[in-house]
Amino acid sequence: METASGKETIIVLRRLIAYAEKIFQLSKNMVTLVSDRREKPRISTAAVVKSSLVLFWARMGSSNAWEQVGRARFWQRWLGEPAFSADTLGRVHALLDANGLRQGIHGVYERLKRNKALPGIYGLGVVVLDGHESHASYLRHCSGCLQRTIHGAGGDRIQFIIGRLPCCCCPVHCRDGRDGALALDHEPQRPGEDEVETALRYWRA
Repeated sequence: METASGKETIIVLRRLIAYAEKIFQLSKNMVTLVSDRREKPRISTAAVVKSSLVLFWARMGSSNAWEQVGRARFWQRWLGEPAFSADTLGRVHALLDANGLRQGIHGVYERLKRNKALPGIYGLGVVVLDGHESHASYLRHCSGCLQRTIHGAGGDRIQFIIGRLPCCCCPVHCRDGRDGALALDHEPQRPGEDEVETALRYWRA
């Protein structure tokens, strides 16, 4: 982070954080909605969520990459807490309450709507549901994984995948003139379901 590109990243992050705090009141109204299932946490959930935002905003390759820069005074001033490890970042995320995340995302949507960043099409809002595979492995799996058989020259292998069904609002006007999409929610695809079944279950919930 001390290289020229690293300094440029810090500058962009400072501006992005300032924008998020000014427009969305990120620290006050967004991340405080999120909780987790730890009984006696030493690190606040808000600090973990804000660290994850920095990880994605800076396009760091992993939580270990975040840990290498997490001790910088710039981060600690914004987080308001001492630095913590990449293991803590991952462990707390596994215990996060999804309802708080949904409320935070809905708050972002409401603010963008008021700021006319979600123009709609002929007065109508457009929501897109589309299946997505976030992880795939031949070795690691959990009870929520989907399975498929991969046929190869060496024989058949079982591949484990994590299926998600993101719900996105389109279009979103970006500052560079392009149109993007705002992720509103996502629903896990359960074993035995196809994408259509997951979409119908989510829509009826």
